[in-house]
Amino acid sequence: MKSRSTLILLALVVVVGGLVVLDHYKGTPTEDEQAKGRRLLRIEVADITRMELVGTNQTIVLEKSGDRWSITQPLAVRADDATISSILYELEFAERERTLTEKELGGVNLAEFGLAPPRLQAKLHGKNTDVTLLVGDDTPSKDALYVQVAGHKPVYVTRKSILDRLEVGLDRLRSRTAIEFTPSAATRFEIRAADRIIELAKVPATAAAAEQRWSITRPLVARADQRKVNDLLADLSALHIQQFVSEDPKDVHAYQLDGPQQELTVWSGDTGKTLLLGHSPTGEPAVVYAKLKSAESIFTVSADAARKFAVQINDLRDPRILEVADTDVYGMELLRGTTKTVLARTNDTWNVTAPVAIAAEQSVVRRLLTQLRTLAAKQFTVDVTTDLDRYGLAGPTATVTLLGQGTNVLTQLLVGGPDESQSMRYVKRADEPFVYGVESNIVEWLPSEYLAMRVHRLAELQPEQVKKVTIRKDGRQTVVERDAQDKWQLVEPAQGVLDLDALGQLVEAFASLSAEQFISDHHDNLAEYGLDTPGVTVTAQTADKTYSLTLGNARDEQQQYASWSDPTLILIVKPASAQPLTKDVVTAPLSAPAEAPPAAAPPTDASASPATAPPADAMPH
Repeated sequence: MKSRSTLILLALVVVVGGLVVLDHYKGTPTEDEQAKGRRLLRIEVADITRMELVGTNQTIVLEKSGDRWSITQPLAVRADDATISSILYELEFAERERTLTEKELGGVNLAEFGLAPPRLQAKLHGKNTDVTLLVGDDTPSKDALYVQVAGHKPVYVTRKSILDRLEVGLDRLRSRTAIEFTPSAATRFEIRAADRIIELAKVPATAAAAEQRWSITRPLVARADQRKVNDLLADLSALHIQQFVSEDPKDVHAYQLDGPQQELTVWSGDTGKTLLLGHSPTGEPAVVYAKLKSAESIFTVSADAARKFAVQINDLRDPRILEVADTDVYGMELLRGTTKTVLARTNDTWNVTAPVAIAAEQSVVRRLLTQLRTLAAKQFTVDVTTDLDRYGLAGPTATVTLLGQGTNVLTQLLVGGPDESQSMRYVKRADEPFVYGVESNIVEWLPSEYLAMRVHRLAELQPEQVKKVTIRKDGRQTVVERDAQDKWQLVEPAQGVLDLDALGQLVEAFASLSAEQFISDHHDNLAEYGLDTPGVTVTAQTADKTYSLTLGNARDEQQQYASWSDPTLILIVKPASAQPLTKDVVTAPLSAPAEAPPAAAPPTDASASPATAPPADAMPH
């Protein structure tokens, strides 16, 4: 019995659960249907392709082509898509707050609701839609409207906001965009004024430039400032119509747009649009007259916005001299006089390859590339010259060549002489006719020789690799060496106490020492740097190499001259980093104190021996 009862209860649970689930899934569409059932119109915005707004004084017809709306009556002009969409969404989701059925209306005349004739009609047409909404008077409370769907008997009460959407007027329905185009799709741009024509065009992507880029094509061929051109196009696409002035084509002369101040033409592929900008109305300097060349409408736009297009050719030129990305540069050649330095990059590592092969200081190379990449013109000095000597470019002070993969030359920069004021220095790209003026300090940050690019760390050396250290200081020599157990032992002098902490600091400082600046790779004029009679020389030996550093005079409080042996170098180090090299690592042996005689002891025999110091081999090492 218990088993049978359990089965019955289980069956009831399954049935009830199933009903709950079914009710849940049926409930959602039922709620949606209830919401839709309250709506005035059964329409979908995407289906509407034509709308007629019929008022007592005017009929406005709008038609959709693709994704864009146009006004076709009473004018053939562009419509504001956002405004049209807001009207359609208002109509789609408008709800009945109350329904007056045919029975409730009895024999009431629709004129009493302002529906015969209606105040306004909204006729909507589409593939699946053909409906007209009649809008009547306000309700007595003035917060709602009477409306009716044409062909249906009931009269509905709905929110008054629907009338606010529909009674926008022709000007509100018109597009307020002066010239419609997509800046990113623009391929040519022309600015034409009485005294100049500037033309820009997008050049195809190349191996050096992965994206299309703007280039100036008239009145000269030059690189364009991408940001400025894009900003100008964005400003043009955002140019807003302040007020519509005239639709009469004969008025173009009256508003002086037959001889405009500027013509701005934008092409997207083969399709071009031209905006004419004219003078300000009398007494209204804040706006200027404007019109599309292909349309009759004359309107006004902001004078401040229009002034942005009164540019000169140099305003749109790229001020950067070398237009190249760091990642595209695989080699550099730096020529100063007859001194040539060559660098090459493998993966992310730079090395000097000539005149010697040595690692480069990576931060110095990156800084140089940044300085070259951001080198900007203070002045576009001359566009074409046959007298390079006038600018010191016939025999340039320096030449910088940036190389791509292989032997591909990306660009070459010639650095010439200074201008008369010494505030600029002239430069020129080898592949351009232009001469630029740049900051005069370019000569200061361009490396004069390979030493300026050399890795600053003097040796790739670890402290544990050092097996023997020799220190020459003030005419004395100290030698320490590791024994078979890798422990330091004092070799010279024969006696003394070895300061292992000071020695450890010395070896650590020697192994990690870096140069602040390299002066020369020759040991010439040692006296000039105080290196002819050095105070301290430290020599470190590894299993297979010997390195030697000599400290010379202080250049100032932050710099000290030094020389290095492998390779031969004169350099500058920080005194703080070299200070551990000057410490004494051995202290002098201590003499044992003499024993004091007993107070009452008689005088000792003169032949008695004094106390002696412990033997040298008993001193700790």
